[in-house]
Amino acid sequence: MRFDHAIIAVFDLEVATTDFEELGFTVVYGGKHDGGLTHNALITFKDGTYFEVMAPTDPGLLENPPDPGPGNYLFLFECGEGFAGYVLHTDELEVVVDRVRQRGIRIADPEAGGRIRADGVKLAWRTAFPQGSVSPFFITDKSPREFRVRTEPELTSHANGAIGIERLSIVVSNLEAGIARHSILLGEDPVRSDAIEGIETVAFRVGAIEATLAAPVDSASPLANHLSRRGEGLYQVAVGIDRPANEESFLAHGARIRLVGT
Repeated sequence: MRFDHAIIAVFDLEVATTDFEELGFTVVYGGKHDGGLTHNALITFKDGTYFEVMAPTDPGLLENPPDPGPGNYLFLFECGEGFAGYVLHTDELEVVVDRVRQRGIRIADPEAGGRIRADGVKLAWRTAFPQGSVSPFFITDKSPREFRVRTEPELTSHANGAIGIERLSIVVSNLEAGIARHSILLGEDPVRSDAIEGIETVAFRVGAIEATLAAPVDSASPLANHLSRRGEGLYQVAVGIDRPANEESFLAHGARIRLVGT
């Protein structure tokens, strides 16, 4: 199992594409999801990770959403723009689902999904969503992954030097409960703990990615504010760049992204 991608929910895909391009990212339209309710653009990196920038195909869908079902990802917009979850890739989705259930977390049966790229290529996958959070959920590809995550150099090269996602910061309300849940979902025990004033933290490894759980102790902290507005889930993603540089952080359509130099 490995980290696959992070989802950034936006209301207008064209506007968001322009804004992320102005931040130095190469952004490519991905296509419409099955059912036609949402579409996306991708920011893909040389290490195979990526940001999925997802929007409703019609903003009115958020006011009168259709009933839940396969291909309906509109629930990802319930908290507005920003990080809506992250995805882990596995070649053994049923095995993962069984393991998670056996260890006490409710998770939906795998369901089919897909989209059609702008060039007409049809993509297919299956996903499984644990109850209570989409940080993380699971995906397995039915079509070749390189159809979904294109690797052409012109698509994975970015003016800001971005080469791949390195670290995830995940806010939780209770650290011990967060450790228990993520140990089951990630299939790993935490590897270390950091001492940060006003925040309890612990880190996991997800393949080459470090995922840090952070529980605010101070109710006035930005983390606590984020938790009250959006609930548990992704708080910040650190992206490595291929040049020496001071760390740069920005908030783009509600998503906190940090560029980390070598």
